[in-house]
Amino acid sequence: MEVLEREFNTKDALNSFLRVSKEVLISPKTFFLFMPREVGFSGPVIYLGICFAIWGILRSLSLWDPSFLLFALYVFFLSFISAGVLYIVATKLFGGKGTYEGTFRIVAYSSVVNLLSWIPYVGFIASLYGLWIKVLGLESVHGLSKVEASLTLLIGLGVFVLLSAPVGGFVFIWT
Repeated sequence: MEVLEREFNTKDALNSFLRVSKEVLISPKTFFLFMPREVGFSGPVIYLGICFAIWGILRSLSLWDPSFLLFALYVFFLSFISAGVLYIVATKLFGGKGTYEGTFRIVAYSSVVNLLSWIPYVGFIASLYGLWIKVLGLESVHGLSKVEASLTLLIGLGVFVLLSAPVGGFVFIWT
């Protein structure tokens, strides 16, 4: 598979979506090793949007709650902040060599697990696998060890929880 095929291509959206999703799920280490690092945000942003749209629709239908679509949109936008937090932790604490764009690509393409996360019980396992995919992505994109990549993810999750707690509390009170 050529490097260019590791990019979501809007000109062949369905085939590209299926190909990228399959490779991220089955061979995440290889995918991130050969993934283009800096060719623009459009492919990963659209891919992320498709994953969260499908997730939001399926989750809303499974819960009989259309408000989950708004939550999917909220999480879509938080992905940009999440990538920023991971980028800062990887580069400032562990000397990671990647870029924000490369880090965003990790977040975007690892969102493929959300296609399964709406299914009871399977969703929990898929979410854990999504964390592992992110570790492999951080390892490849930033040149970190597995321990450093895991710590980057754990610290990033902690920072992200602290940053999003006020908003989450507001959403909890509001609903």
